[in-house]
Order: sequence, then structure tokens, then C-alpha cells
Amino acid sequence: IAHAPNDDDAMNNDLSRERDRRHADVVSSNDRAVPLQARWLGGTGAIPFYAFALAIWFAPQDFREWARHALVAYGMLILAFVGALHWGFTMKTPEFDERDRWTWMGWSVTPALLAWTASLFPFRAAVAILAATFVVHLAVDHLFASRSGLPQWYLKMRRALTAAVVLAMVAAFAAPASPGAGARGVDGS
Repeated sequence: IAHAPNDDDAMNNDLSRERDRRHADVVSSNDRAVPLQARWLGGTGAIPFYAFALAIWFAPQDFREWARHALVAYGMLILAFVGALHWGFTMKTPEFDERDRWTWMGWSVTPALLAWTASLFPFRAAVAILAATFVVHLAVDHLFASRSGLPQWYLKMRRALTAAVVLAMVAAFAAPASPGAGARGVDGS
């Protein structure tokens, strides 16, 4: 049974619009600020890249070999993680059609597959593949964000973390080759 609008309905509508306006103001003002949790976890997640790169340059020779393997393995893990984010984002974007879901869920597994492929190569080639995959994934993040409504802080954080990771990878790539490594040695010399 329909009823005629009254003052209570009008007041509830006004309150609802005001709440929505305040929420929109808060969201837009916070859309650029990277949340503390994301800054902390993302930033500390970059530390192993630098620890391994520094070890590759300065640690005793036996540890350098371990650090090379650890850097590639950690890069693989992080690429699997950032790729999987697209799977989750796609599930949370109801306006995507079937084609969109195939595209973005399909992409979500691609970084892990490229990372695994990198593990099949000598160190320098593996690091180059990993670094390139991080850069390509950032470009895909930008395409995805324009379609899915991700907050601006996400891309801001991803740009900073990708730059940090790629810089560490370049430093590791530039490290001197291990003595005695053959043509297919771990360092790709």
C-alpha cells in the first residue's frame, strides 16, 4: 500500500543525501592518500628486494649465489601476488561483463606464469624478465583502474613500489658475475 510522502520521508531523504555527500567528500579527499596499512606493508615488502640486491654485490661469494636465487624467488612471489589482485578486483566489479571478466581474470594469472618462465633462465635473463613484467603489470594496472574505479592511491602506491622494485632489480642485474659461472651459470654470464 502506497502512502503519501510526509515530513518524515522528506527529512530522511535529506539526511540520506547529506550522508552521501559527506561520504563522497571523504572518499574524494582520501582517494589520493595511500592508507597507512598499504604504505607500511607495501614499503616493507620492498625491503627484501634491496637486501638481496645488496647481498649480491657485497656478501661473501657463497651467500651471493643464495641471494641471486632468493631475489628471483621473491620477485616471482610478488608478481603472483600483484597479478592475483586483478582476480579479486574483478570479482568486486559487478558492472564487468563476461568479456571483461575473462580479460582481467585471464591477466591475473599472467604475471605468475611470466615469473615462473623467468625461473627457467640464468640469473640476468630472469631478472630482466621479472623487471619487465613488473613494468608491464603497472601499465595494465592503469588500464584496469580506468575501467574498475580503483582508488587513485592504489596507482600512486603501485608506481612507487614498481619503481623501487625495478631499481633493485637493475642493481642486481648490474652486479659483477660470479667467478667460475659458466655460460648457463646462475648469473647468466
